[in-house]
Amino acid sequence: MKRLWGFFKKEIIALVRDPVLLLAVLVMPAVQLVVYSGAITMEAQNLRLVIDSAPGDTLMDRVYQHAIGSGWFVRVPDTADDAVATVQNGRADVAILAPDGGLTRAVARGNGHVQILIDATNILKAQSIEGYLQGIILSAVTELGYTPAAAPITFHTRILFNPELNTKWFMVPSLMAILVFLSLLILITIAITKEKEAGTIETLISAPISKYDIILGKVVPYVVVTFFIMLSILAIGRWVYKLPFVGSPIWFLVGYFVFCVPACGAAVLLADFTRTQQQALLGVIIVAFMALMLSGSIIPTENMPVVLQYISRMNPLSHYAYLVRHLILKGTDVMYVMRQYGAMLAVGAVIWGLAIRQFKTRL
Repeated sequence: MKRLWGFFKKEIIALVRDPVLLLAVLVMPAVQLVVYSGAITMEAQNLRLVIDSAPGDTLMDRVYQHAIGSGWFVRVPDTADDAVATVQNGRADVAILAPDGGLTRAVARGNGHVQILIDATNILKAQSIEGYLQGIILSAVTELGYTPAAAPITFHTRILFNPELNTKWFMVPSLMAILVFLSLLILITIAITKEKEAGTIETLISAPISKYDIILGKVVPYVVVTFFIMLSILAIGRWVYKLPFVGSPIWFLVGYFVFCVPACGAAVLLADFTRTQQQALLGVIIVAFMALMLSGSIIPTENMPVVLQYISRMNPLSHYAYLVRHLILKGTDVMYVMRQYGAMLAVGAVIWGLAIRQFKTRL
């Protein structure tokens, strides 16, 4: 225990003496959370809209007013080009073309068809536009006294766990898991690699301590540091974005320490194959990018090919991201939580086995 405490003090003092690394560790995760949660959104907004309608077309004008007033669409500056050309040259994202004689007359005749041209070079925008416009057109038609055709089936939808469909409630838990993983990966990998680069690793090897003491001495301090980083991220999510917390705080905290098992093992394993800090940072980028893309934090794993879905199940970040989101938004389902715990511990056991074996052979 005294040995571990000595390592702990050494790593904390080294961290405090490095102002750049200290700033990156304590401040940058909070900055990244605020920036990324505001920048990354699944909602398409500020869509540039242009219409092509006949003069005096009351219904078409009302549709345009509702679209601009919704906040999803913005006006396109006046241009000499027609609506089709405006979309083709990239000045508009969507164009609404009224039928000959105007939409008002067409609806009165019972033949209210409009053509919507959508620029699908940005697929996220294109997928949202049609749904937005259907609701807007229906609202405008009803407001002017027209009776829309009755659907044979009506749906009564109830949104659970995120009733306002707030994208930030989805992104903040995911970013929390990602930033925790990045912090552990960077700090532990750099801490071990720095000893190799400085040549002080030989001093540790020759000391009367085991390799397990060395590994724990490099891992435990940064698990504690990252724990406070995680708490600060959660506090920002609660305070800035009004993020709910429905589940059990105990399960949440235990989940963090369970996730530290595979995450720290991955960091030690990565450090086993690197000799310089430059190599370590390059390895962190590669590992973190692959883990992020296969985690389901941003892209749902259900949308991936079957092979990648199986690979994602071996990704500890995937289990931790789903666990954090589940505990924050849905609550505590003991069986679900235990499944995620078990998956992370199983993967962690394999990673640690490889990391310790490689650490031993390289020493």
